[in-house]
Amino acid sequence: IWKIIKGWLDPVVASKVHFTSSNEELEAFVPRSQIIKELGGHEEWSYQYVEPKAGENAQMQDTAARQKVETERSELVRSYESATVAWIRGEGAGEKRTQLAEQLRSNYWRLDPYVRARTLYDRIGVLQAGGKLDFYPKAGATGRASTSADDLD
Repeated sequence: IWKIIKGWLDPVVASKVHFTSSNEELEAFVPRSQIIKELGGHEEWSYQYVEPKAGENAQMQDTAARQKVETERSELVRSYESATVAWIRGEGAGEKRTQLAEQLRSNYWRLDPYVRARTLYDRIGVLQAGGKLDFYPKAGATGRASTSADDLD
């Protein structure tokens, strides 16, 4: 099947797809410490679904707060576009543009609770405040939710 699909892809994209048939081949791309035990690695990981918490998406209902952050964002976007045009024209080294890019990033993460529902990655601490990713969060370090048999229907 890969021989057929490979012909449909751009050669650069196709060159980035690798299939492995052994752990040794897989280790060329993924450290053994991050390969789960079931596949011969050392990672002691097992999937556990964390139930949503009541009210975890309540901020999505606060349209006034969302509108305020979106208005700030619109102004930042206009400023960023102007700074980008100035930078393209050679008017400065782009410091203002870099500052605005950081402000846009920060603004997005203030807007995030109003426009994106929380997911498993939020609940287990992989996706943290400000967009920080921690693929190996420590249990309880970020308010990890816990469930018990009492939570089941």
